[in-house]
Amino acid sequence: MANFAIRRYKNRDYDIVRLLFAQGMIEHLPVTCIYILKLLRVHFVLMVSFISLLMASRSYLLSFMCMTAILAAGWQLLKAEFNHYVEQCYSEDLMDIEKSYMVNSRSCFWVAESNGRVIGIVGAQGAEESDDVMVLRRLSVAKDQRFKGVAKSLCTTVIDFARQQGCKNVTLETSMIQHGAHKLYESMDFQKSNVRVFPTWFARLTNFSVFTYTYNIETH
Repeated sequence: MANFAIRRYKNRDYDIVRLLFAQGMIEHLPVTCIYILKLLRVHFVLMVSFISLLMASRSYLLSFMCMTAILAAGWQLLKAEFNHYVEQCYSEDLMDIEKSYMVNSRSCFWVAESNGRVIGIVGAQGAEESDDVMVLRRLSVAKDQRFKGVAKSLCTTVIDFARQQGCKNVTLETSMIQHGAHKLYESMDFQKSNVRVFPTWFARLTNFSVFTYTYNIETH
């Protein structure tokens, strides 16, 4: 039997909700770095840079030190990009969660709680472009509480809410490197319905894509 309960958001949850979201995002930083380093264009740039440094300095040691500095700078730029995204979300719907999710009848925010500790979060908002679509947002589960059914229960809560609102579909977006999330959604019968490049300079440079998944309520 599950040792957690899902309830509606309360104002006292504000800080932990924002923290769980930020932690969930930042932990994807290493995976994203590995993805970038595997790109052929990055291999080419690094190789050309190393050869150029070696020809200019005639020192393997100095060339390796410069390459290490370049990689460290790249890590910091990537980290800054992630932090910028978190801050952007903080200034949007997560700035005032009560107003963003709990005032309108077609939106809601929930937390999963275990022994008085908030261990998971998720939000739902009606899509602006259609009354038939509910958007699942901000799903995140504490790292030490995963593989216990928390994320699946939070998703089911959103689907049930969407069904009560008379929606035909639930949609969500997730990045290409969130493989665990892909498996979760696909196991729940979400279907990948769109792929687009994330609209930032970093994403355009690395072809970093966002997947849209859709759950058809009418067929379940």
